[in-house]
Amino acid sequence: MSYFVTGATGMVGQQLLRRLLAREGNVYCLVKDDEAEHRLRESATRLGGTERVLPIRGNLKDPALGLSPRDTKSLKGQVVHFVHLASQSDFRHNSHERVKANVSATEHALACAEALQVECFHHLSSIAAAGLYRGCFDEQMFAEAEQLTHPYFLSRHLSEKVVREHTGLPHRIYRPGIVIGDSETGEANRVQGPYFFFKLLQKVRDALPRWFPLAGFEGGPINIVPVDYVADALDCLMHLPDQDGECFHLTDPRPYHAGEVLNLISQAGRGPTMTLKMNMNLTSLLPQPWLQLASQYPPLVKLGQRILSDYGIPPDLMALLNYPTRFDNQKTRSLLDAHQIRCPDLASYANRLWDYWERELDPDLFLDDELKHRLQHQTVVITGASSGIGEASAERLAPSGAQLLLIGRDKQRLQQVQKKVKKLGGKAQCYLCDLTDEAQTDTLLQTILSRHGKVDVLINCAGRSIRRSVAASVDRIHDYHRTMAINYFGALRMILGLIGPMAEQQQGHIINVSSIGVLTNAPRFSAYVASNAALESFCRCAAAEYSDSGVRFTTINMPLVDTPMSAPTQLYQAVPTLSSEQAAELIAQAVVHRPKRIATKLGIFGAVLHALSPRLAEISMNMLYRMFPESGEVHEDRLNYTEQQQMIGLAAMLRGIHF
Repeated sequence: MSYFVTGATGMVGQQLLRRLLAREGNVYCLVKDDEAEHRLRESATRLGGTERVLPIRGNLKDPALGLSPRDTKSLKGQVVHFVHLASQSDFRHNSHERVKANVSATEHALACAEALQVECFHHLSSIAAAGLYRGCFDEQMFAEAEQLTHPYFLSRHLSEKVVREHTGLPHRIYRPGIVIGDSETGEANRVQGPYFFFKLLQKVRDALPRWFPLAGFEGGPINIVPVDYVADALDCLMHLPDQDGECFHLTDPRPYHAGEVLNLISQAGRGPTMTLKMNMNLTSLLPQPWLQLASQYPPLVKLGQRILSDYGIPPDLMALLNYPTRFDNQKTRSLLDAHQIRCPDLASYANRLWDYWERELDPDLFLDDELKHRLQHQTVVITGASSGIGEASAERLAPSGAQLLLIGRDKQRLQQVQKKVKKLGGKAQCYLCDLTDEAQTDTLLQTILSRHGKVDVLINCAGRSIRRSVAASVDRIHDYHRTMAINYFGALRMILGLIGPMAEQQQGHIINVSSIGVLTNAPRFSAYVASNAALESFCRCAAAEYSDSGVRFTTINMPLVDTPMSAPTQLYQAVPTLSSEQAAELIAQAVVHRPKRIATKLGIFGAVLHALSPRLAEISMNMLYRMFPESGEVHEDRLNYTEQQQMIGLAAMLRGIHF
């Protein structure tokens, strides 16, 4: 008994391959190129089936899969089971062209199976073939499918229709639910279904304590099944006698509602859960014309799509949160129960799904690849590039393939940074400029635009910090002029000079390195914090104006970083700080994800405390102000041991806060 499998290197395919190798016979697998063949051989080696897993060159786009006459002749009459698993099923990138591609691929697979004279054609469909049918959809139903407007649903439905209408071959059809990772190991090789929400749940976890109550929604039943269950069911059902022409629902008989699924995943990730869930059916109590207008009003639709895109969630996926269809699988369950094959409860393996995703699939793990994808052939301007965060950022972005334009005042240091960038495989050019000088900055901007034509990313790292209380600054107004000159006006000139060309090309990203002090309102840093706060306010206003022009703004409320800027304060030598490399990692994340803000939990807590209880926040910061001495007021070696230990202990507990 031999098998022919398409999609053998996919998530279901690899699991099924392991089970087929436990039986007798060869497994012929369609591969389109050397890369696919290499992946197949790696899987075969891992499964111990190198002699029985045999690659066959072909392509889903070609008639009869494009098998060579020699392969067709040698396999004719030798294959018992033809298993068609391959399809383009990414919910994020569906189009009517892909619908045609999937349908034609199924037609080509049927033609190939007929040419090979196989005994049975096994087609992996999906519950999506039912569309958004309202009610219970059983295994005998097909034409009753409703609302097939989305290309993903239409693709699955039409592909299954092709199989049903093909009379030349016995067939069996399998409709799994939303396939996720292995229930035993959590292993998955692609992100789909609930995985799209994992990053959002991770961000909520990082921002809020586990006990924090959330409000959410109940949603409809989401039928989720682990890939090992699907593979076990396929392996069993395809070998049962007298089942040709049947359709099997590989679904969970007790599916969780959407809100329950998100709660299970959030619990697995040690995050807060939705304690108050609203039934989406309550929206029926609202005036329906208003709801229809809101759901179709272009500005609101566009706003929703942008918000979801920020978290990597396909907007079309939201329609599934109130999924109206239930799936009956009594016949399939009775067949599988006889072989002890049952769909495991999602709650029993949610922890393993999260653990595997966080270790293997989290997009942040592939930051280097994402940086290359984002910055390849782009022009990136970095101010303050001769030292500190700017220097570390240049080195971090060096391998990305971007053209780095390094701005600074120290020619020798800039050239050293340029050499480091080139040593790391990057491209960099140096530009000397004092950003507090308007004439120099104007000349710099003209030179950059004339030489490079465009700037895609601007990273404002140049800055000045002054640690001095208001009481000690009453006769030092120049401190405020100096910090505003570089932290606000210097960055502002760069933004104003580049934002116009960015808007014209409908693409641009402006990253400002601000301070955690803007969120916590740190004492002794009024000059520094005020200049950063001014820039943040400007960027919030500008972001609203340029939101539909492709220009994005990101503010990084950077904690205390060990740089030449903080070196003059001796106290900081004894307290925990971020390194310049860690700060550069935050900038890399900003480049890839382009969020509105990046801040630590402590910074967010400070902002929330100031918003909810301004007086309590003020008293807390006053305590810190009184506990730590003025710069130069008391030398560190003249403080007694107890005072030193108290300050160091508090600074360690409130890591990153400016004191």
